[in-house]
Amino acid sequence: MHDPSLNPAALYDPRDDMLKELADIINSLVEENTFLKDKISIGQWDASEIEKIDITQTIAELREVNRILEISNTTLVKDRNWYQNRAAEISGSRNYWEKQAKKLQKIIDQGGQNV
Repeated sequence: MHDPSLNPAALYDPRDDMLKELADIINSLVEENTFLKDKISIGQWDASEIEKIDITQTIAELREVNRILEISNTTLVKDRNWYQNRAAEISGSRNYWEKQAKKLQKIIDQGGQNV
């Protein structure tokens, strides 16, 4: 019998595409809103046009650096969590096998009478 869970078409939900599209639109609007806030702030700043251009470029560069650092941080946190979970699994497995080894050693020490 064919397992429907193995068919990607059976798992496809068109709402996922809509959600992704809406998330992209929201991200785009957030970026535009931030850009406009910066423009207003710089426009109200008492500075020469050259200084305003310079600060606009600096703000854009800092926002990009911040965006990259946030992505990197998220990746590092996910990796750290994975390694911590894996270490806990291995520690549990080690504890189990250590107990099994002690039981076997006890049997060996008793001359194998409990086998």
